Amino acid sequence: MNKEREFAYKIRHYLNLGTDGMDRRTTDRLFDLRIKALSHQPVAGTHLSLAGIGHFATDMLLPYARAIVAISILVFGVIGASTWNEYQKADEYEIIDSALLADDLPINAYLDKGFQAWLSEHSSQD
Repeated sequence: MNKEREFAYKIRHYLNLGTDGMDRRTTDRLFDLRIKALSHQPVAGTHLSLAGIGHFATDMLLPYARAIVAISILVFGVIGASTWNEYQKADEYEIIDSALLADDLPINAYLDKGFQAWLSEHSSQD
């Protein structure tokens, strides 16, 4: 083991001197050996990861981000339109209820079967 360590120190010393004094064949061989040695080193992560969640978010969801945003906008638009429609219906019902309560008709008129016809006839005149 002492010989291996001594050999490593010699290599380190020559590498510290630089490759200017070496012939082309030796420098190419050193370069190939360096690439081979680095290929055995573990590679550090290329991006941050939160215990798998970050990997899922960046690798799985990011390619579909445009579609996800478009679908989200569409869903919120449909929900908004539905809510707006419900408010409009409530306003219409409020106007009809106010007109019925403010009218001077007797209660029997409201119970009459022809009342809907009378109501639609009078509401079309307004």
